[in-house]
Amino acid sequence: MSFRMPFTQPIVTLIYNPSCSKSNVALSILHEALKKQPGIFKLDVLDYQKQPPTKDQLSNIVQYLGIEHDLNRILRDDTSTVASEEGIQETMKTAHNVNELTEVIKQQPLKLQRPILVDWDKGKAIIARPPEKTKEFLKELGYLKED
Repeated sequence: MSFRMPFTQPIVTLIYNPSCSKSNVALSILHEALKKQPGIFKLDVLDYQKQPPTKDQLSNIVQYLGIEHDLNRILRDDTSTVASEEGIQETMKTAHNVNELTEVIKQQPLKLQRPILVDWDKGKAIIARPPEKTKEFLKELGYLKED
C-alpha cells in the first residue's frame, strides 16, 4: 500500500501599491504565470498602504533579502522629504532595527520600496524594481518555465 503526502501550495506575496505602475506590471506578470500554470503557487496581494506588513513579516523579509545590516535598503530614497501638515518639509526617518522599520512604514507607508515579492515557503524575497525581475524570481523558484 502506498500513500502520497498532502501537497501544500506555496504562497507568494506581492507587497504593492495599486497606484504604482511598477507594482501593476509585477502583478500582471504574476497573473500571467498563474494563467500558464494554474495552481503552481497561491498569490497573496498585500496593499501595504491599507495593511502594512507586520513586524514579524518585515523581520522575515529583511532576512530573506539579506539586508539585516542595512535595513534602509528596503526604504525608498526618492521620498527623502515630506510636507508636514504645517507645510514644513521634514526629513524622513531611517531605521536601525526592525521595530524602527515597522514604525517608519506605519507612519510613512510610501517610504517602503515596491513592489516586493516574497516566497514564505522557500524563504526568499526580492524588491522587484524593475518589475521584470518578477519573471527571473519566478524562474529561480521553479514556478515559471523558460519561454
